[in-house]
Amino acid sequence: MLEKLLRWLKRSSATAKPPDPTALWPEPRAVSLRLALPAGKLNDFIGLGDPYQVLSWLGRPSNPRPYATDRFTYPGLGLVVEGGDGLIEYFEFIFQPEARESDVAPARVTLQFDSGQQFLVSSQTDEAAITESFGTPIARDADEDEIRARYEMTGRLLEWEFTPEGAVKRLYVELPGAATASG
Repeated sequence: MLEKLLRWLKRSSATAKPPDPTALWPEPRAVSLRLALPAGKLNDFIGLGDPYQVLSWLGRPSNPRPYATDRFTYPGLGLVVEGGDGLIEYFEFIFQPEARESDVAPARVTLQFDSGQQFLVSSQTDEAAITESFGTPIARDADEDEIRARYEMTGRLLEWEFTPEGAVKRLYVELPGAATASG
């Protein structure tokens, strides 16, 4: 009988999923988002290339088992963080959620530049304001659904998505070589 129990326990532990570290994180925090560019540091604590554990500062993400999917969603902030091998590879700020993202609040992010200049980005920001702040993009595509503009900043890639009318939809900030959901 004891042998049977031990075999069952061994089998159960071999097939059990490892615990989710985020289960111990606090409830999500309502914070104002600030992104230092080109450093890629969010609110001075969370940087591109950092281990996922630093995200505990924001609190528990809404999606289950984020370590297993390398995706941490914070719909109340309009923020998604993705990575690989336990390290953060990119931030996605959602300024104009899609219809399928009904639980996502539009992001508001203050971009801070090394020069000290600050620039608040919200759903009211348009492509002209981005071009004025960032200059001419290294690449720009447009179709009937959206406009994409890509910028490079000292080891960081920024890809902006705009509506066909030019209002900002999303911003992806990534490490070079990171594969984003944007394409």
